[in-house]
Amino acid sequence: TKASLEPAKAGIPVAVMPMPMSGVSGPVTLAGTLVEDNAEFLCGLVIVEFAGPGAPVVYSGACGTVNFRTGLETSSAETMLLNAGLTQLAHLYDLPSESRGMRSASKLMDAQAGYEMAIALIPHLLSGPDIVLGLGGLEGVRINSPVAMVIENEIIDYALRYIQGIEVNDETLALDVIHSVGPRGNYLGERHTLEHFRERWKSRIADISSFEAWEAEGVKSLDAVAKEKVRGDPGHP
Repeated sequence: TKASLEPAKAGIPVAVMPMPMSGVSGPVTLAGTLVEDNAEFLCGLVIVEFAGPGAPVVYSGACGTVNFRTGLETSSAETMLLNAGLTQLAHLYDLPSESRGMRSASKLMDAQAGYEMAIALIPHLLSGPDIVLGLGGLEGVRINSPVAMVIENEIIDYALRYIQGIEVNDETLALDVIHSVGPRGNYLGERHTLEHFRERWKSRIADISSFEAWEAEGVKSLDAVAKEKVRGDPGHP
């Protein structure tokens, strides 16, 4: 708490992050943990505002869950639900929100890490935090992997394309182009295609070529490509 007072006096944004552990330092039920976290956040908010009236404050959500078989804090569906709930509370108070990243319980950047990170992104997309912190976290967050961070960035970029949706207007409906091309034509040579084909989402690291092309390039796995990007090898800006 003391560390937040001087920044508050100087008008520096302060992130208040209570971090109760559901089932240990907070109730085992998710709703109960949200109640405790929110109460602690509001307490911190009051303290910060006393130190610096009008100081900017970020509602920072970082609730955790414990694995009752091992006693370890771990990434879980409940962890992400809790932090989505805290983001919604931040929206209720009209405060900027910060939420923990899509960390995995895996110890390396494998299939488990990939699917856990991708699924953990869903609550973020639904709740809409302003800041997502802690990218590249493995084993809960005890390991931070630059390779995982690169892959996680790809997952986020991919998902952001989903939430952009489909733009519908006269230009995108392309009725005049459809009539012009007709049933026996194709659209490759059309100006409309030339003007819009660059709008397609482009992967930075995933291989989308044929098997033969992938084989000719050295049969590289995704994590190998991500490692090259981390090292700044040519071809991976």
